[in-house]
Amino acid sequence: MAPILPDDILHLICEELAAQEQFDTLFNCACTNRSLAIPALTNLYKSHHRAPVRDAGGDETVSMATKQLMVQRWSILWRSIVASAFETTLFPYCRYIRALDLRDLGYLLEDEHFRGKITKHFFSAPLAKFQIMHPGPLRRSGRGFARLDFTSITDAIGEVVTQHTPMLEQISGPLLSHALVRWAPRLPRLQALELWDGSPLEDQLVHASIYQHCPHFNSLSIFTWAAEERDHKFSEFIGTVRPQSLKNIETIRDIGASAETFLALNAHSKSLKDLKLCVSNDSLPHLSLLKGCTALEALKIEDTHGSMDLEKTQNDVFLEVIDWLLKCEDLRRLSFTKLLSAAPIVTPLLLQDRIKLRELEIDSYVPKDCAVFHQALVNQRDSLRFLSLQSGETEGM
Repeated sequence: MAPILPDDILHLICEELAAQEQFDTLFNCACTNRSLAIPALTNLYKSHHRAPVRDAGGDETVSMATKQLMVQRWSILWRSIVASAFETTLFPYCRYIRALDLRDLGYLLEDEHFRGKITKHFFSAPLAKFQIMHPGPLRRSGRGFARLDFTSITDAIGEVVTQHTPMLEQISGPLLSHALVRWAPRLPRLQALELWDGSPLEDQLVHASIYQHCPHFNSLSIFTWAAEERDHKFSEFIGTVRPQSLKNIETIRDIGASAETFLALNAHSKSLKDLKLCVSNDSLPHLSLLKGCTALEALKIEDTHGSMDLEKTQNDVFLEVIDWLLKCEDLRRLSFTKLLSAAPIVTPLLLQDRIKLRELEIDSYVPKDCAVFHQALVNQRDSLRFLSLQSGETEGM
């Protein structure tokens, strides 16, 4: 008789395959036998948000037939997750997932190849009730044509799936405030939100729900936010999160985060490790208000306008920013985009032996004026592993 590996060994093997993103191997393991299927499927769906089938692979060079096949597989992945919430699948796939990316679901519904047979199969029982249509404009004949209501479908699917995802740690997408209020009590393990729009954070009920039901919440990413008084509203939300709990904050576009938000983040000075901010001419002069956040390991600052030279126009702020960063002794990754004062800000850090940078990215600087900066880089030669210096000016190099 062939020896049988213990279940915990099988889980460890499948966990390593998932870490290496060997999805085809995991699928083959799941088809082998039931004892191997459970650990294989557990890790397959736990890592499904990294699967290449999502977004149909994102390769625009493939043929039409191949693209159609990829979208079909993409739809099967999502259908299996949603159908498992109705207990109509052999295994409870949705119970394995750690990340629910509703952006990806929206991309699927909007894909031009998600038509005909694929749509019909996706919305067949038990998913038929999710085929919510939005009335379209009238044609010349006087008849209108309906199209899929992407927002309502995504919200309805999220409502069902979140009732069967006890391991869920991250939600991404265009989330509605009332949805977050409903879902939060079901998600005691929730750690991260990736919001397409920051507007749900304007709702006080969202603040209370996350505080009360999501004790492990520690990460927030926002793509856009167009409301008035965004800085005040963002700072209010940060103020309701448990002190010293936020680890990661990211603003992908300029969402108006400024003085109030920067001050509020100091309440997480010991926990905040990764900070990515998109700033503007309005918020850049307040950057030094982050001076309490000295536990940072990664910092990325992107200047939307790229027109303000702090060293020349706001020298007091320039010096305060340097003083702040010199206290960030755990800083390992540093990136400045379109920040005109980046090189002179970084130079004193490079000369500090107690700071060991591993990654450094700077653009929008004039090489011929930065000889001291280039010389200071040598002091980081033992730790620096990635260096990107970009400039449109080559004169004098």
